[in-house]
This record gives sequence, structure tokens and C-alpha cells, in this order.
Amino acid sequence: MSIPQRSKLLQSLRQWKTKAIARREQIEALKNRVGKLTDSRDSWKKKADAWHGRVTSLQATMRGLRAEAATLRDDVAEFQATCTELQGHVARLHAENQQLRPSSDASKKNAPARYQHSLQTIQTMVALKLRTSASFRAVAKSSHILQEYGALPLQTVAPNTVMDWVRKLGYYTLTKPKPVADDWVLLLDHCGQLGAEKLFVILGIRESMLDFSRPLAYTDVTPVWISASAQWNGHFIREILERLQARLGHFTYAVGDYGSEIRKGLRLAEVTHIHDVTHRIALSVKRLYADDPLYQEMSQRLARIRQQFGQAVAAPLLPPAQRTKSRYHNLQPIAAYGQHMLTYFERNPEAPPGHEVFHEAMLWVLEYRGFFDEMRDVTTAVCEVERLVKHHGVSAKTLERCCHCLSQVSTAKGLQFKFDILVYLHLVLSLPQMRETLLCTSDILESAFGKYKTYLSGNPLAGITDLALCIAAFTCSLTPEEILEACEQTRTQDVARWGRVYLCPTLLKRRQQAFDNTD
Repeated sequence: MSIPQRSKLLQSLRQWKTKAIARREQIEALKNRVGKLTDSRDSWKKKADAWHGRVTSLQATMRGLRAEAATLRDDVAEFQATCTELQGHVARLHAENQQLRPSSDASKKNAPARYQHSLQTIQTMVALKLRTSASFRAVAKSSHILQEYGALPLQTVAPNTVMDWVRKLGYYTLTKPKPVADDWVLLLDHCGQLGAEKLFVILGIRESMLDFSRPLAYTDVTPVWISASAQWNGHFIREILERLQARLGHFTYAVGDYGSEIRKGLRLAEVTHIHDVTHRIALSVKRLYADDPLYQEMSQRLARIRQQFGQAVAAPLLPPAQRTKSRYHNLQPIAAYGQHMLTYFERNPEAPPGHEVFHEAMLWVLEYRGFFDEMRDVTTAVCEVERLVKHHGVSAKTLERCCHCLSQVSTAKGLQFKFDILVYLHLVLSLPQMRETLLCTSDILESAFGKYKTYLSGNPLAGITDLALCIAAFTCSLTPEEILEACEQTRTQDVARWGRVYLCPTLLKRRQQAFDNTD
């Protein structure tokens, strides 16, 4: 073979070899492509099977929902039919209610002169205020409720409107003419609030009208004087009593505490003064316990216990709160608590779960057994004497009944109280103006003071305001005739004029004036 042929053959061999290699690479690439496509096909086949199952499930759910929707459409149709029937029934009831309820023009036919509200509305709203603890806003809301749901033909009112009616009723009751007689009995006291001023109130009752078969009620007494001042003294009170005597007649006696101004004023006016039994008993109890180290220590311990365990598990067993004012008027809850705790320790010698610390902190009560027994003896005697004297007055029969109930007293302090209260009763019975039975309590006046302070509790900076006339309004019987006369004879200007003459500027007004002057 010649050299040229050999070269040509080698060249051809190399070309075929190159082509073979390229073909193998192409075949391998195609095989890889086929493998990937196969894997992709299998993956998509699985996804398709999954989605097919889900579609089948959703189709079944939709068939169930379509059936439920059909049921609901039937229920809605039935409900709409029921609503239509009820609407027709409500419309018939509303029409019947409108026929039964008098029109607003009819409700105004019996309204007082110059008033838009009916007499029944005024009477109802004033009664709600004076005979309940509801606020003026609550009473006004009540008018809306009664108008909407009640059968009464009432009109809606505003809080200030009710307040104005109460003032006018109190002014009318205070200033209307009183009968002149020689058997007036007075109840008098001061009422202190925030500020230097004190409210001085005198209530009167005819001795011939006293009913000693029951305690006094508001409607039993008559307001004869209400005024406020920062300077009260015996001469000022005497002048007031002399002015009242010129209008009312003779004062048989007066019941009040033993404040220096009241005592001196009654002495200068030559009016017999009977010490109010509530204050007298409180003074007797104060003499027993004010300087008693055992009582002082016990009081301090109870106060600490109350403060220490106020947020603890033992809170239901806490002692009662002790008053800062009139503390000796209210010892009965402390005595009762001591007895309850002694009984508690007898029944529970071991502390219940969660009460271990409180149990240990209160063990000192066991050392005070004799003290609490003595206090119970005193407070029991106090309650019994107060009940007899306040309900039935002071008389020879009352004294006999008091002696009988006090005969059960056996402790040292109980015997001291017995001696002190019997001295008081004998002194009252020895008065030259002694009748068969004497009134010796002014609790009805203290109750009026408490309700009046509640009216002002929402605005303590107001001090003494013309709402003091509510004390006079408490004594009204609230008959339609009385309310009609009060509304027609009393104007807003009359109340304002009375306030300027007999009261001082309110604390709030003086505060505003002081701050305005600093601008």
C-alpha cells in the first residue's frame, strides 16, 4: 500500500471515530432526557391522581351543601312568615296601647299652672327621689322607663327639673304658715360639711300629736328653720328661737345634743333642753372605753388585721371597719365580731387550709374573752334602752321597763352604764315641764342630715347649697293637693331669694371666683 493511500485511510478512520463518539454522546443525552421526562411524567401523574381525589371530595361536599341550602331556604321562608305574623301582632298591640294611653294633651289637663308636666308626673318623680336612694339622674331615667313600659301616662323629665321640684316643695313646706300653739316640741342640730359653714335645722312637732306607740316618721315633724352660717353662738340661736316663738307660740321643750352653742342658746331663750338619748348614750359609752387601754389596744389590733389581710384568702373573716366619727355610737358590730371570733376558734382549733397566717395573727382574741363578754353586756343594754326610749319616750313606765332590762347587767362596765343611764332618765323625769311622756330623741333629724349629705356626695366641693331644702321636703306627705299648691305658690325666684338670705355662697362658687381673680 502506498503512502498516499495509507494516509487517506487513516484520515477516514479518524473521521469515523469522531462521528462515533459524537453519536454516543448524543445517545447518552437522549437517554438522560428520556429519564427526566419519565420522572416528570410520574410526578405529574401522582399530582393528577391527588387532585382527582380532592375534586371528587369537593363534589361530594357541594352536593351536601346544596341539600343543606335547600333546607335552609325552607327554614328562611318559614321564619319570614313567622316574622310577618309577629309584626302584625305587634302593630295590633301598639294600636291598642295607643288607644289605652291618654294623649299628651290629656295628661297635661291636670298640670299645675305654668307647668308643662302633669301633676301625676311631678308627684311620681318627687316621690321616687325623696323616698328612695336614687340619684336625680336615675329618677330622670326612670321617667323614660315608666313611659315606655309602664301603664302610667307619665312624661319624660330632666334631672335638673326634678331637682327644681324638690327645692320648691321644700321651700313651700318650710315657709307655709304653721299653727300657733303652746305645745311645740323642737328638734334641733347642726350639720357640718366641707368648709367652715354649718347648717342649722329646727324641726317641730306638736306635743298633742306625738304617738309613742312607734318611732317618729318624717311626716310627723314640721320644718320651722333652716339656715347656714360660719359663726354660730348661743346669742345667735337665741335670736332665732325668739323669732320662731313670735310666729309659732310657746315651746314646751327642745331635744338636741349638748353642743355649747345649742345649750347656751336654749338657756338664754329659756327653753327646757332635753339631752338627745342617742348622744347621751354615746357619751356614757365613751366614758367607759375612751381611756380604757384594753379597748385602745384591741381597736388598733383590729385595724392592723383589716389592713394586713384585706387582699388575702381570709378576707371574709376580717373585722368590721371602725368609724372615725361617732365611733362610740357603733360598738355593737365590734362586740358581735369578737363573739363570733371566739366561737370560730372553739370550732376550729386548727387553722383551715389557707388561713394559717390569719389564724395565728388572731389568736390574741382568746385573751380578750372577758373584755368581749363585757362589751356584749354593755352593747346589749344600749340596744335595749335605745329601743324602749326611742319608741316609747321617757315616762315612769319606760323607766320601769329600762330598770327591768338593765337588771340583767352583771359586768363592771355594764353596771357603770346602768347607773349613768338611770341618772339620765331620772333627770329627764324631774324636769318642771314633765308631762306623762317626753320625747327624747332627734334621730329623725340625723336621718334627714344623712340623706341630704348623700344628695351632695357626688359634688363634695359644693358645700352647703339650696338643696338643703330637701330636708324640709322629706317631711311632706306628697299628696296631690300638697304638691299642686307647692308648685303653684312657689317660683324659682323665691327659692333663689331664700338661698341668698339664709345660706352662704357655695364652696364651688367661691373657688371659681378665686381662680377667676388670679387670671
